[in-house]
Amino acid sequence: MKLISEKEINAAVARMSTYGDDPIGSLLESMGVEQTDLCAYLVEVDKDELNQSERALLLTVVVTAWFIMTETAGAIPPKSGDFLNYLLDCNLDRYEEVIEEEKTDDDFFDEMFAGGAEQLLLMGFLANLVIDRPESYTGEIRDEHIPAIMLHIKTAVDALALDEEEWTGGEDVGEFSDEDFEEAGRIVLELYGQYEKSARFKKLNGPDRENARMIITAFGEFMYSYFLLMPALWTAQRAVEVSAEIMPRKIIAPEGFFASIYPVLISFMEFAVKKKAIPQAGRIAARLSGIAGKP
Repeated sequence: MKLISEKEINAAVARMSTYGDDPIGSLLESMGVEQTDLCAYLVEVDKDELNQSERALLLTVVVTAWFIMTETAGAIPPKSGDFLNYLLDCNLDRYEEVIEEEKTDDDFFDEMFAGGAEQLLLMGFLANLVIDRPESYTGEIRDEHIPAIMLHIKTAVDALALDEEEWTGGEDVGEFSDEDFEEAGRIVLELYGQYEKSARFKKLNGPDRENARMIITAFGEFMYSYFLLMPALWTAQRAVEVSAEIMPRKIIAPEGFFASIYPVLISFMEFAVKKKAIPQAGRIAARLSGIAGKP
């Protein structure tokens, strides 16, 4: 799914007012038909923890997210309960990791929620709905439950944005192997050497060329160390997770480095399409282009 802009968010929100006196109620019925398992997830998750107001806020924000995403990208295929549970487990793992790093409130939001399956602006908008409620709001929202509400919003946005067909379903992928890790690195370096001599590499701007080697080699290392994926098995879903979430959290570098991640990886994957070492290179390039807003 392409990156949703602030203009598109504002336009979709304005259209919600055309859905009668209770737009959220009307839209919830529609979402219930199209995303039955997602609605069931929102009703059941943390059932004994969230109060009525907190549950209503969670439903309202997710319905708003679903409407913005469908208005912008069109109908979204139904997402299964298994997929939602898988994404919830991923987000819980990430939540615990960020907590252990003792981040500031701003850093916590940036690392935990803003990624939202690469929908940075949308997640920021949704977070404001949860945190900056109008003074006229009378519901009881407990501060200690806001992270849980945001966690479930992120899980819903992730599910709606990602392609479930690319999901591996957690199948057994073996164990980490130093030999395979080194072999994956060798394959990536060999392909990078060819790429560095190509016309596509020369079209990159100066900073992107300077950052290219580190970006591509780190990307390959994370694809194996996190998901045990050799280049021949790289998928678009995992490429998004590595480029949008893992690399920004795990690499310490100047801001300009992170601005180069998408241009470099898109260029590299477009080059790799002809090399057969990365069968899904074309699909990866298309997904990363959608995130970066590249035509």
